[in-house]
Amino acid sequence: MLGIEKLVPTWQDLEVFMQLLPRSSTAERMNPYTSTWTGVTPGDGPTEFHLVLLDNGRTDTLADPLGRTALRCIRCSACLNVCPVYERTGGRAYGSVYPGPIGAVLTPQLRGINQHPVDAQTASLPYASSLCGACFDACPVRIDIPDLLVHLRAKVVDHKRATRRLPGGEQLAMTGAALARSWPPCRRAWPAWTRSDRRPGSAGPRPRATSSWTGSKASTGHEPWRF
Repeated sequence: MLGIEKLVPTWQDLEVFMQLLPRSSTAERMNPYTSTWTGVTPGDGPTEFHLVLLDNGRTDTLADPLGRTALRCIRCSACLNVCPVYERTGGRAYGSVYPGPIGAVLTPQLRGINQHPVDAQTASLPYASSLCGACFDACPVRIDIPDLLVHLRAKVVDHKRATRRLPGGEQLAMTGAALARSWPPCRRAWPAWTRSDRRPGSAGPRPRATSSWTGSKASTGHEPWRF
């Protein structure tokens, strides 16, 4: 059984991946878990060889111009080795045979997130990341996993908006903040508020301008805020 994205044209193409995989996975020159089949031999071993090409959502993933880059994965686990979220949660938390950062972007697409809403556990996978970018730095085939995570988070939000009759609390809060910042009186009042020396009820003085934080502290002799 073979996923359709793992089919390569020639033995020369396979050679590249055979060198790339162990070096990226365990820093070895060769791996001990690769078997090569060249067909059947009369009088020796099996008399028939059947190869099943598996789609299982891969064609739908390929249709997404950005999401299709996840199919470049060679399963080396380099992203798992550097992911702080995977380090603390382990593979079982992902609910899939593909754990870690690559599982967070591949599993939702294979389960159809590009076409329809998915179950809550699958929809949570794109959020299982701090977006630190360590996975992208480690990936030998340069899959931009942080960009894919943001892309899939947007799809989760779009599905929620399409199926929810009333907006949620987060959507109401963000909409209210956007309206407040776009309202002219609020835009005019905001600079004056940030220039005030002290906010009512605050524990200490505030800087006169965010862009001159260091200068204002040095000129006034005030201690920086302590959080």
